Amino acid sequence: MAWWFRRRSEPDEELAKLTVAAQLGDDVAMGDLAVGLHVKGDRDGALHWWGRAWAAGNVVAGFNLGMLHAVAGDANRAQVIWEKTAALGDPDAMLGLVKQALERGDAAGVERWAPAIVAQDEAFPITALGVAFWDCGDLERAMQVLLRAEELGDGYAMEYRAQILGVWGRHEEADALRARAARAERML
Repeated sequence: MAWWFRRRSEPDEELAKLTVAAQLGDDVAMGDLAVGLHVKGDRDGALHWWGRAWAAGNVVAGFNLGMLHAVAGDANRAQVIWEKTAALGDPDAMLGLVKQALERGDAAGVERWAPAIVAQDEAFPITALGVAFWDCGDLERAMQVLLRAEELGDGYAMEYRAQILGVWGRHEEADALRARAARAERML
């Protein structure tokens, strides 16, 4: 789940600087401070600063705030926050909503957000969506979505598609795709 919380952790000196900037109203600093506090195990501090950053209009903080609630087992609160964040175009919030919908068997929820993820030009959420479909046993849909990420040059999507082709016994195609994946750009 490491992809859920965006932004790297900060050393203590940076956290002190972020605290000052956050207290002065910098919504990006608020979000970054929340990540640093979360990494240090301060859930309440992270909740406070992500909440303030989200209230100030920081979309990334909204996604992270929703994820904090999801990890804590409050799927309803996560969904409410992610709905607002996804409506602002955040593909990771959309992905969180799709994953929740898949877990609940909510086809309408999947159909609401999955096409919006695929329509964007960010390979990582598209690849993650393909993996989510695969994890739920929908290999046909996984292949379609992973193909879209592959069109964006994502070598990992190619590798996942090759694995599915292998499951289907299409080993020659899988090997050719793995060779292409080895030359493709890797998404970080």
